[in-house]
Amino acid sequence: MTTLTQAAHSLDPFGVRSLNEQSSSFRKMVQQNAVIVRNAVKFYVPEKPILNGLNMTVPKGTIYGLLGASGCGKTTLLSCVVGVKHIDTGEIWVLGGKPGQQGSGIPGPRVGYMPQEIGLVGEFSMSGALYYFGRINGLEDEEIETRQKFLSELLQLPPANHLVKNMSGGQQRRVSFAAAMIHCPELLILDEPTVGMDPILSNNIWIYLTKITKEEGITVLITTHYIQEAKDSNVIGLMRSGKLLAESSPQELLERFQCSSLEEAFLGLCQAQNSMMLAGASQVVEPIKNTEDDACHQEEDSYKRMKDRIAEYKARLAYKVSPTRRFKALMGKNAIQFFRFYSGIIFAVIFPLLQISSFFIGVGGDPKNLKIGIINHEAGNCDYGNNIGSVLYDEENFSCHFSNLSCRFLHGYGDSIAEQKFYDDMSDATHDIRDGELVGVMYFHHNFSEALQRRTEDFVNARTEDIVSGKIDVFLDMGDMQIGQYMEKKLYERFFEIYKDVLKECKYPPKFGNIPIRFEDAVYSDMDHGYDYFVAPSFIMILLFFLSTTVSTSLIITDRSEGVWDRSLVQGVKNGEILLAHILTQTSLVIIHVTLTMILFFPIWDLVCEGSYILVFFIMFLSGLTGLMYGFFISVTCKDHTMANYASTGSFFPLIIISASIWPIEGMPDVLRYFSYCTPTTLPSIALRAVIFKGYALDKEEVFTGVLVSCAYISMLFIFVLIGLKLKS
Repeated sequence: MTTLTQAAHSLDPFGVRSLNEQSSSFRKMVQQNAVIVRNAVKFYVPEKPILNGLNMTVPKGTIYGLLGASGCGKTTLLSCVVGVKHIDTGEIWVLGGKPGQQGSGIPGPRVGYMPQEIGLVGEFSMSGALYYFGRINGLEDEEIETRQKFLSELLQLPPANHLVKNMSGGQQRRVSFAAAMIHCPELLILDEPTVGMDPILSNNIWIYLTKITKEEGITVLITTHYIQEAKDSNVIGLMRSGKLLAESSPQELLERFQCSSLEEAFLGLCQAQNSMMLAGASQVVEPIKNTEDDACHQEEDSYKRMKDRIAEYKARLAYKVSPTRRFKALMGKNAIQFFRFYSGIIFAVIFPLLQISSFFIGVGGDPKNLKIGIINHEAGNCDYGNNIGSVLYDEENFSCHFSNLSCRFLHGYGDSIAEQKFYDDMSDATHDIRDGELVGVMYFHHNFSEALQRRTEDFVNARTEDIVSGKIDVFLDMGDMQIGQYMEKKLYERFFEIYKDVLKECKYPPKFGNIPIRFEDAVYSDMDHGYDYFVAPSFIMILLFFLSTTVSTSLIITDRSEGVWDRSLVQGVKNGEILLAHILTQTSLVIIHVTLTMILFFPIWDLVCEGSYILVFFIMFLSGLTGLMYGFFISVTCKDHTMANYASTGSFFPLIIISASIWPIEGMPDVLRYFSYCTPTTLPSIALRAVIFKGYALDKEEVFTGVLVSCAYISMLFIFVLIGLKLKS
């Protein structure tokens, strides 16, 4: 224990000095070592560091086994090394530079990275996964095919056409391993690659890793919590509680601590760390056996042996992969994700059809199966419809005689508006209205015909009782306002139709029955159009907006949760390239949605468009693209699918209410109206309505403003998404 404690008190000579104080020998070390970490500190929770002043040196051309229990910080350390995460304090060099800066191998094809999660798209086949990572790393298809055959034998990969989502966990990890090795990287970083593997296969992998480090100068940084598995490593780093307890060769550790197994050495180091923590020591680090100068000379010799191979590798990759080639690989990946996600295709095509069909069927039709009560004190039940009243014209005296005219009106109304149910008194009818059986009551006075006759013949001198008795009293249930207003409109219109026929039989001009206001043909659209025509443009815009939002909301979250996004970034793919590829892929889906919507609304539903169909398509397309960007924005700002669904659904209903889709914007309070103007669907909906019903062109203010708002939202959300991705990276 004394030996362990003394060793624990020793500090890495490079870990206690700032980098500005480092000599030229250290700068030389930076060039000759694949990875150097100094004083790394990383917090997830305040006052509880996941990395706590960690120092690590990975020599080039070696296998470095990073060992430690689950949760000790191994995965976090590797994420910081490859640039997926950033340390809070300290410094990291990878292949001669800091991750993300010029001169570093991160990001780029010089590094191969296998994360702890699978990091593959579920819709990839085995072959598709290797081709994707091969292409984004600059390999030609012929090279990929050759490497695939070799890796299939080495790692016992499943058949080439098997999909990742249908593979077992072990098969998925082997394919992920192969994806990291497909381009023969200079630095291979593997996070627990052999978990769950067959021992024989695991042994073969270690044999191969040893071979490529010796023959090709490749550096391997591999993590595991199986201590004995790393016995073939050139250097072992024992990690616990965010610190590196030791960094040496396996044999040296056994000899130094006089142990028979690495487990015993690790246990002793852990006990020493606990003792030093109780004693108040700030750091427990086991030094590398070699001094600084010895290390420099040894690394220099190793460096000279491999530099020719590394130079050849660099020349082949030229540090660059064509952005066009990367982008093609991204587009191919997205196409595979889309076309192999069969439920998504069904959703993309069937869901719009269901939504629009439900609109056709459910909105705009006249209410049916309604009942209205009739109280006719003039003619009772009109002999069950046999009595339809009479209008007798006296040609000698030029006068008319009305008899049971209430039956004439009831016959004219018929059951087309509402089924008639006769009552003897108002109390029974009112009771049924309150029970929801009736939508209203029509009341005829006992002298209705005579009073209406006198009122018609001498309206100016008509007595008050004739005015009262010569009208039909209607009591409606306005608890359901739409049905009440429908009944009011239909009864009112039908009354004048019947009354004009009565006047015609009396040789009076039918126009005598008109009220002194007349609505001529509409300037725009048609007077006969109902509420559905008002709702249709807004419904179209909101439908397209949220169809696109629903599709795009989960894309970035899915790529991030699967690990393929960060893994692609490590290989040199840009955030903007991934986003643009997703936008172009999903834009094709927006075009499908817009095309289906136009076909259903115009040729099938027979919605008449007075303006340009091209302009209608353009406005609808912009609405879909705005929804697409809004979905990406949600996807970037939310951590998981649950929160993204809450955000998407939660914004759906307020947007419907305030975007003038169910009620004119002029009916809103001023404050809410201005807020409504700022939504992404209100002004575009007004623009679409102006094109469809008024025939406006793009030069009209209503149309131009709506287009401008959509373009502004698309640009603004795109910028926000890029900023969000940059902040998350």
